[in-house]
Amino acid sequence: MGADGVFVPLLALLLAGLFAQRAARAVRLPDVVAYVAAGVLLGPVLHVVPVAIGGGVTRNLLTFGAAFMLLIGGRRLGLRTLREIWLGLTLLATVGVLVTGTVSAVASRYLLHLPWSAAALLGAVLSATDPATIIPLFRAVTVRPRLARLVEAESACNDALAALLTLGMVGLVAHGRIAVGGALGSLPWMIGGAVLAGAGTGVVASWLMPGGRGLGLLDTREQGAVLSLAVVLGAYAGAQALGASGYLAVFVAGVVLGNRHALGLEPPSTHRRVHEAYLGQVGLLVRMLVFLVLGAAVQLDLVARVLLPALAVAAVLLLVARPMAVLACLPADRVARWTAGEVAFAAWVRETGVVPAALGGLLLQEQVPGADTIAAVVFVAVLVSILVQPTTTRWWALRCGVALPDREPGGRTAA
Repeated sequence: MGADGVFVPLLALLLAGLFAQRAARAVRLPDVVAYVAAGVLLGPVLHVVPVAIGGGVTRNLLTFGAAFMLLIGGRRLGLRTLREIWLGLTLLATVGVLVTGTVSAVASRYLLHLPWSAAALLGAVLSATDPATIIPLFRAVTVRPRLARLVEAESACNDALAALLTLGMVGLVAHGRIAVGGALGSLPWMIGGAVLAGAGTGVVASWLMPGGRGLGLLDTREQGAVLSLAVVLGAYAGAQALGASGYLAVFVAGVVLGNRHALGLEPPSTHRRVHEAYLGQVGLLVRMLVFLVLGAAVQLDLVARVLLPALAVAAVLLLVARPMAVLACLPADRVARWTAGEVAFAAWVRETGVVPAALGGLLLQEQVPGADTIAAVVFVAVLVSILVQPTTTRWWALRCGVALPDREPGGRTAA
C-alpha cells in the first residue's frame, strides 16, 4: 500500500476526530459517542477509511488504546484506596464476570436462537468492561474517589477471566470440546504473572526517572513522558511472554508509577506536571483513534441482519446482567461497606467497549464458526453501551448521591 493509501485515511480520521470532539462539546455529549458516529460515517457509509475489526492492525490499535487508558487509570489508584476496595474488586473481576457471562449467554441462546456453545462464547466475550471508555469518563464526571477507582480497576482486572472464558469456549464451538477447566487452572498465573511483569516494569521505569533515590538516567521532563509509552509496551509484552494478562500488567505498572513516593522515588513537581500534560494529550489522541476505528469497522450489513435480537441482548446485558453481577458482589464486601447509592451507581456505569470488540475481532480472525454473528452482536452492544451509559452517567451519579463538584466548568475533560 502506497503512502496515499495510509495518509489519506489517517488524515480523514484525525480531522473527523477534531470536529467530532468540537461537536460533542457543543451539544454536551461524551466525546466517544461523536467519535464512533464519525467513524461509521467514514467507514461503512462513505468508505473513506477501509478497516476490518478482524485485521491485525485494527486489533493492535484497540489493544494499545485500552492498555494506555489503563496506565492512566492505574496512576490514579493510591495504595490507601486499593487497601479499601480490594475485596469488592476481586469479587467483581471473578464472580461478577461469571454472572455477567452466564446471564448474557442465556439471553443470547433464547433471543438469537444460537446453539448453547455459541451463546456461551458470546456471553464470555461480553463479560468484560472497557477501560478506554470508563477511565476518561471519570475525568469528566467526578464521583467519590474510591467508587471511581473501583470501576476503573475492575476494567483492568476482569479481562483476564473474560479472555480465558472466551478461549475456552472457542474450543467448544470449533472442536466440540470445552477447555474452560484448563483455562481456569491457568487463571492464577494469568493474574500473578501480570502483577510480576507490571510491577517490575513500573519499578524499573520509576528508577530511570528523576526523583528521590532514583538513578535519574532519563533526566529530562520530555524523556520521562515518552517513557510512559515504553512502559505500556513493555508491561504488556512482558506479561504476554509469560502467558499472563497484558492489560492487568499495564494497570499494575501504572499503579507503581502513581505511587512512586512509596518507593522513595517522588518525582520533582515540574516533571510531574509535564508528565501529566503529556499523558493527557496522548490519551486524547489514543481515545480518538480507537473509537473512530471502532466505528469505521462496523459491518452494517451484518448488524442489520441481527439488529433487533442484538438490541434485546444489549438491553439484557446493561439492565440485567451487569446489575446482577454488582449485586452479587459489592454487598458482600464488608471491608469497604459500599452504600446503596454506590452499588446502584456501579451497577450502571460499567461500559462495554474496546475489550469485547477486540475479542470479537479475534474470533473473526480465527474464523470461529458463527464469529460473524457474534461480532455483529458485540458491535451492537458496544454502540448501545457507549451511546446510552456515558450520556446518563452524570444524571445517575446525582440520583445516587455519589457525585462531587466538577473539577472544571461543565465537567469537561482537560485536553
